[in-house]
Amino acid sequence: MFSSRALKWIVGLPAAIATLLVAVAWYFSSLVLYPPVHCNPDHHVYCGNPSEIGLAFEDVQIPTSDGLKMQSWYIPAERSTKAIVMVHGHGGLKNEGLRFSRALHDAGYNLLLLDLRRNSGGSATMGYLESRDVIRALDFLSTEKKNEKLGIFGFSMGAATSILSMAADQRVRAGLFSSGYASAVDVLSEAAARDYHLPYYPLFPVMLFVGDHRAHIELEAVRPVDVIGGISPRPISIFHCDKDDYVESSHAQRLFAAAREPKEIWTPPCNRHERIWNVHREEAERRAVAFFKKNL
Repeated sequence: MFSSRALKWIVGLPAAIATLLVAVAWYFSSLVLYPPVHCNPDHHVYCGNPSEIGLAFEDVQIPTSDGLKMQSWYIPAERSTKAIVMVHGHGGLKNEGLRFSRALHDAGYNLLLLDLRRNSGGSATMGYLESRDVIRALDFLSTEKKNEKLGIFGFSMGAATSILSMAADQRVRAGLFSSGYASAVDVLSEAAARDYHLPYYPLFPVMLFVGDHRAHIELEAVRPVDVIGGISPRPISIFHCDKDDYVESSHAQRLFAAAREPKEIWTPPCNRHERIWNVHREEAERRAVAFFKKNL
């Protein structure tokens, strides 16, 4: 027979643990859904608008299917009907694509630097909803701007998003994916272990459950590795630092293995996430321009 005090412990302790687990899961899901958004000059280099690199642009709004307005930049190229949508990463802004914009614009491409839903009052969903938003951006490029050939260039989460969008939309003729992940759950669990020393169990499944219900999404469904093979015969290219400190280069290798021809991969020596351009500017621009020139 348990004493009343012991009974309180027996009943109360599991409840307290469960409450703590949900509270911690809520905190970590907030880091995923509502990351701080800022421009880091060491990373993004250009924190202004396209005029910072001498490019004229238009402020445009791309509506999402759920009523958000993605405040983006359209950079027109003279007498061109070819366009590339540039998709930034988690916690990033549309200026992330400016590093490659001068070279791509000079090569004759109209550019849409898309600002994703997190920056328009929504939440970040690791590509789950963003992939649908990119398709709305493709609608804008083809319908509003009369572009006839469309490409896509994504960075980090934007790369994962771009893979999902390209697999779903045959209008995209060529896709360049820089520093993307094969699976959202995998990259998040790796980050939790690396940055917070947290094992997968018991917290991570609770975090996924809480995050999914908060944002009405399914993070486990964000698996670019499962759909990249379906992009063929349209060409894809993968850029990834060989020692990326956030999205391990194994993600690039998984994506490349799952993709079908035509495909190419470049994993130069660098050890910071999504900083290939920063370390290898001339080669990165040459490869990006050559890929789109050949395929778009």
